[in-house]
Amino acid sequence: MLASVVRERQIGLVLQIGSPWAYPQLPYLKEREPQRRIVDVLYNKVGHTLNHFLFEACLDGVIVESSDMQEFISNNTSKTKPNIYKVESGIDLKTYSPKRSAPDGNSLVVGYFGRMSPEKNPLGFVALAEYLHAAIPELRFVMFGEGEMSQTVRERIEAGPASEVINFGGYVEHPSMALAQLDILVVPSKLDGRPNVIMEANACGIPVIGAPIGGIPELVQHGCNGFLFRPDEFREISRVVSEWVKNIAKYKEHQIACRVIAEKHFDRERMLNDYEAVFRRLLRN
Repeated sequence: MLASVVRERQIGLVLQIGSPWAYPQLPYLKEREPQRRIVDVLYNKVGHTLNHFLFEACLDGVIVESSDMQEFISNNTSKTKPNIYKVESGIDLKTYSPKRSAPDGNSLVVGYFGRMSPEKNPLGFVALAEYLHAAIPELRFVMFGEGEMSQTVRERIEAGPASEVINFGGYVEHPSMALAQLDILVVPSKLDGRPNVIMEANACGIPVIGAPIGGIPELVQHGCNGFLFRPDEFREISRVVSEWVKNIAKYKEHQIACRVIAEKHFDRERMLNDYEAVFRRLLRN
């Protein structure tokens, strides 16, 4: 069926983007339609990565978002010269814009926005929030997102010493609704690729404190549009946030830098042009 659809519609390039069903079909498709290009798309090191390596013999290439994934594929492939194409993701900069009113040092809100799942480490954010609350009592905290750990996170907040200052907002219809309610974004992930929320936050003029894993170091320029710290580096994070509270002018400098970096590196139009260039290159081969 897949081969007939590809043939009838004269499809030259098939993108495999996470379909568990499709992987076992790809060798048969390649056998029947060897001239068609088949390319996998991988965002991080889990999920369908195992299937990628199981079926990579029939793939003409793989598209990744980060240098971290590029290196991961290179180190684990069985191919002598794998065709790896890096296309850095981007966002619609018109959808995300800085707040009209700048915060003052006594009203900074530190936030988490992401899936409530183990790899995103929401409990790590709660632990950090409790430490920051004890060190800088004037801070407030918000958490947005839902997932398998939602109830666990709620219970952890309620049982902790900072329950009165951590607001669990849950699901929001659009990221801009969550980002509008915070001034500092924390991304405490244990495993990640190139998370859109960092780019979205920067486009809104929100500095990011992110874990130095996956593709996050490729998004956050330490000391410019945010800082790279492990989520359990409480003292280091507290020092940075405390400086922002005491010197709001310094925080506003980071706000400006965030938007500048977003406009320079995170534009979706650039991403789409890069995808087009890769697709054309594949179809010429």
